[in-house]
Amino acid sequence: MILFAAGRSEALKRFLVEDGVGADQRFWKLAQALSALYPNGTDEKRWVDGVLARKKGLGF
Repeated sequence: MILFAAGRSEALKRFLVEDGVGADQRFWKLAQALSALYPNGTDEKRWVDGVLARKKGLGF
């Protein structure tokens, strides 16, 4: 989420794809849980939702 917030999309892609974090379903379940917990309109929710929005495009 920090990489997304900092606009470091290539580093985020490396973290999820090349480092293999995105292959672990626990990561995505945690992201979904955080998205549900953060209130609408907060930066944190926007960051988590931004990462979740990239899931399909990254092949997960």
